[in-house]
Amino acid sequence: MRLDPNTINELIELLRPFIEVEKDRHSILVSALGNDAPVLQRITWSGAVATFIPDMVCKLAEYGEVEPGRQALWALLEYVRSQAGVDVQQRIDKVRPLIHLRSHSDAATDISSGIETLDIDVLVQKVRSRLHKDIQRLHGTMPLWGVDRWVPLGDLFVDVNILEELSSSCRSELDDLWQDFTTGMQGYSSYSSLDRIGLGKKRKRVSGLEVLAKNTNLMVVGKPGSGKTTYLQRVVTECNTGNLQAHRIPVLIKLREFVEDGREVAYSLERYLERYWRLLDAEETQLVLDRGRVLVLLDGLDEVTGEDGKNITKEIKRFARTYPQVQVIVTCRTQSQESRFERFDYVEVADFNEPQVRAFAEHWFKAVMGDELAGLARAQEFLGLLFLEANKPIRELAITPILLGLTCAVFHQTGKFYSKRSKLYEEGLELLLEQWDKSREIERDEIYRDLSVERKLELLSYLAVKKFEQPQYVLFEQEEIEGYIAEFLGIGQRDSRVVLKAIESQHGLLIERSQKVWSFSHLTFQEYFLAKYAIDNSSTQEEVFQQLEVHITKSHWREVFLLTLELLDNADNFLLVMKCKTDSLLAKNSQLQQFLHWVNEKSQSAPNFYRTVAIRAFYYAIAHDSPGYFFEVNIDKITSNSVFDLDLALVTALFFAEALTSKQNIINAFQGNFDKTKTLAIKIGFTPGFKVGATTRDDHENLLAKGISHSLNRACIHAANFKPQLDKPLKELLEHLHKFDIVPDLHIFLETESKLDIRREWWRHEGKAWTEQLRESIIKHQNVGHNWNFNPEQKQLLQCYCNANKLLVDCLHSGCVVSDRVREEIEETLLLPIAEIENRRGIRAEL
Repeated sequence: MRLDPNTINELIELLRPFIEVEKDRHSILVSALGNDAPVLQRITWSGAVATFIPDMVCKLAEYGEVEPGRQALWALLEYVRSQAGVDVQQRIDKVRPLIHLRSHSDAATDISSGIETLDIDVLVQKVRSRLHKDIQRLHGTMPLWGVDRWVPLGDLFVDVNILEELSSSCRSELDDLWQDFTTGMQGYSSYSSLDRIGLGKKRKRVSGLEVLAKNTNLMVVGKPGSGKTTYLQRVVTECNTGNLQAHRIPVLIKLREFVEDGREVAYSLERYLERYWRLLDAEETQLVLDRGRVLVLLDGLDEVTGEDGKNITKEIKRFARTYPQVQVIVTCRTQSQESRFERFDYVEVADFNEPQVRAFAEHWFKAVMGDELAGLARAQEFLGLLFLEANKPIRELAITPILLGLTCAVFHQTGKFYSKRSKLYEEGLELLLEQWDKSREIERDEIYRDLSVERKLELLSYLAVKKFEQPQYVLFEQEEIEGYIAEFLGIGQRDSRVVLKAIESQHGLLIERSQKVWSFSHLTFQEYFLAKYAIDNSSTQEEVFQQLEVHITKSHWREVFLLTLELLDNADNFLLVMKCKTDSLLAKNSQLQQFLHWVNEKSQSAPNFYRTVAIRAFYYAIAHDSPGYFFEVNIDKITSNSVFDLDLALVTALFFAEALTSKQNIINAFQGNFDKTKTLAIKIGFTPGFKVGATTRDDHENLLAKGISHSLNRACIHAANFKPQLDKPLKELLEHLHKFDIVPDLHIFLETESKLDIRREWWRHEGKAWTEQLRESIIKHQNVGHNWNFNPEQKQLLQCYCNANKLLVDCLHSGCVVSDRVREEIEETLLLPIAEIENRRGIRAEL
C-alpha cells in the first residue's frame, strides 16, 4: 500500500532521532517486531537517514502484519512511542489515523469470528467523528460551584498532579510520621504543608496527562472535590480533539448513571458500548475492543453501592481481564485493599500546590466575570489577601478545587473573606458533609448514612477531642480510632470500621495517611471541631473555658482558642477568666513575682513614648534568658538613639561576656544559646556571619568578643545622651579590654593563634571579674542586668506564662466580640505582679 507523501515526511521526523545512527537501526526494529520477523530480511540497513526511513516505512507498510492483528509499521511506532516523551507520543497518536493499513489482502477473513475484517482505523475514525460533538457537549463544560453556572472546561481547568504512590499504601511507622509532622510545623510558613499534615517524604508529582502515557490501567483515588471527575473530562475531551490517543475511541461513563443503564444490558460493558456507539454492531464492537482501540473512563466507583456496586466492580475487573489492550481508568474516593483491582496502577490526585492555586483563582475569576482583564485584577486582589499571614488558616483549606472554589465564591460575592473564618469552615463542612453528594444525587447505604448531619458533626468533634488532648495530637492508629467511633455510636468494632471507611469515602474529613494510620484531612477542621465541641457541651462561657484552660500554655491549641472566641456571641467573660488563669501561673512564686515587679518598675521609669504594656513586654523579653524570646515581642518600633537602645546594648554586652566566661564548653554554650545570641546581635546592628553548626571554638570566641566591643561602643554613644554618669564607667571597661588587646579588630575575622591564646587566658582568669564589674555598673546606673538565677522549674513557668500572655493578646486582636471596658482592663494589667493587679482592681472598684 502506498503511503501519502505528507505522512511519510511526518514519519521521517518522528523516527529520525531513534534510527539516525546505522548501528542502532537493526536492534530497534528487532525490539519492535521480534527477532524472527521475515520483513527484517527485506530492509537495507545502510544509507542516509533521509533515504533509509522512506524505504523502510514503505516496506513495512507493504508487508502488513507481522502477526495476526499486529501491523509491522504500527508495531514500530508503538515501540518508539513507549520510549518517547509525551510530545512525541501525541504526534504518533495524531499520525495513526493517516496510516490506513490492511492485512495481506484488502478483505482478509478473521479466523476467530468468521467475518470479514474491516479496516480498523477507518472504523475507529468513523465512530470518533460520529461522537465528537456529543462528547464535547456532555463533557466540555463543568459547574462553577457557589455561583450556579456552567463554564467551558478549558476556561477553568487546571492540570491536576498525580502521585504515583498512594498515601494509604505507604508503610511508614506512626512515630516516623509524627516526626515528619513536627519537623514540618517548625517551617510552617511553607506552602508545601498547607493542610499542616503534609506527612512523609515528598512524593513525586507528575502531570495527570503524562501518567496516561504508560498505557496502563489506572485506579485514580482522591479526596472529595479534589478534581477526579474534571480530570476524566479533560482526558476524554483531549482524546476527542485528537491531542491525546487519537487512535482510540474515548468514552466516559459515570458509574452512578450506569447503575440504571447497566441493568438493561446485564451490566455488560460491551453491550453498553454497542448501544452507546450505535454505529457499530456486535462484531465491530468486539473488533475495536480486541484491538485495544478504546479508552474507557469510569467515574465514581465509590458512588455505586450495595449489590449494584458489587456487580459493577466484578464487571470492570472482568472487562479489564478480557481486553488487556484497552486502557481503563477508574476514579474512586478510596479503594480498600479487600477489593483491589489487579492489573491496575493505583495513583492519587495530589492537593494543589501554590502555582495551581494561583492558576485556579485566575481562571475562576475570569470565567465568572466574563472579562479577562477585570478577572485577572480581581484574582490578584483575592490572592494578595489569601497569602497574607493572617489568612494562613483559610489558605490551608484552599488545596482542593471544591474548597478553593468556595473561598473564591465568598470573595466574589462579598469582596472580602468572612470576618469570622469559622463561618467559612462551617460552610465548607456543610458542603462536604451534605451538599456535595446531594448535588450529584448519590445515595449511600452504610450505617453512616442514617446519621443526621448534626450527629456526624458530633462524632467528628468527639474524635477531634479524644486525639487533640494527647501529646501526639494528630495521628490515630486504626484500632484506636475505630474504638472511639464504636464508643461514641455504641456499635461493634466491625461496624465502626465501616463508618470510618464511609467518612473517608464520602467527604474525606478523615483520611488514611499510611497503612492503618489515620488523621483529619485538615488540621484546621480538627481545630474547628474542638472549638465547636467546647461550646456545644457548655452552658456558660466559664464552662467553655474550663474545658480549655489546661491547654492555655500549649502553642498547638492557639487556633482552638481563637476559633472558640469567634463562635461566642460575646467573649467578655471568657477573656476575663482566661486572664485570671494566666496571672495565676506565677502567683505562688515569690521570686517570679519579684521579677514582674522589676519589669513594672522599669516600664514606669522609661520615657512614655510608647504604651506602658509594650514597654513592659520589652523589658520582660530582654531580661529573660531563654533563646528566642525576642521573637515573642515586637520591639522593632523602638527607634535608635533611645534609652531602650541603651538598655538593649548593655544587656547584649553582658550576655556575650557571660558566654565567654562560662564554665560550660564554649561550643556547647554558643550552640545552646544560638537563637538569642544571633537575635541580640541583629537588634544592635552586629551581623558578622553567625552560623549554627560545626563552627570552631575560635569562631565563637571571636564573634562574642567582637559583639562585646560593638555593644559597648553603641552603649557609650547612647549613654552620652541619656545617662552621662554611666558613660565614664563604660568607657573605662572598654579601655581596659583594649589595653590588654582583648578585643579583636572588628574588620579582621581571622586572628593569629597566639592572640587567641592570650585572649582566652585573659577571659579565663580576669574575665569573670570584668563581667561582674560591668553588671554592677549597669545595675547601679540603669537598673538592668540583674542575675535572676532562675531554676529550671521557674524558667519553664516563665515560658508558660509568656505563651499564655501571647495567646491572650492574640485573642484580644482576633476580631472576637469584646467590650471596650474588658479589653482596656486586660491590656492595662498584662505582665503585672499579682499585688499590682489587685491594687488596680481595688482602685477601679472604689471609682
